[in-house]
Amino acid sequence: MTDAQTIASRFIEAVNDRDFDALSRLVDEDIALDSLTGQRTLGVDPLRAWIMNYLRHFDETFNDVVLMHDAFGQRVAADMTARGTYRETMSGFPEASGQSYSIPSVFVFEIEDGAITRLSHYRNLRIFERELAG
Repeated sequence: MTDAQTIASRFIEAVNDRDFDALSRLVDEDIALDSLTGQRTLGVDPLRAWIMNYLRHFDETFNDVVLMHDAFGQRVAADMTARGTYRETMSGFPEASGQSYSIPSVFVFEIEDGAITRLSHYRNLRIFERELAG
């Protein structure tokens, strides 16, 4: 596993463990998050707030993680399964009633000088919304 893959793996573990201190140590102070809802968040504190807010709505963990990296060791893609429970309605999504879901999800990490500088989160939102709608 490359250093970049190790950093990406630790980030996913930190999210799954809800260890926001570990998460903060893995990211650059000016990290950019491109979320699955199309929002861009800049900075470690806004990233932490965004993740905490997201997890309030979606009690989600990432499993079956497959990591891939570029030839330069600066970008890592994590193809995984997001499994969770939709527990609080999020604006723009169907009403929450404790629906369980399992859906493919992808993170793309950009890593410079041992820190994550950009994180993009992708999934098929139409399939996700169908799963939440029941």
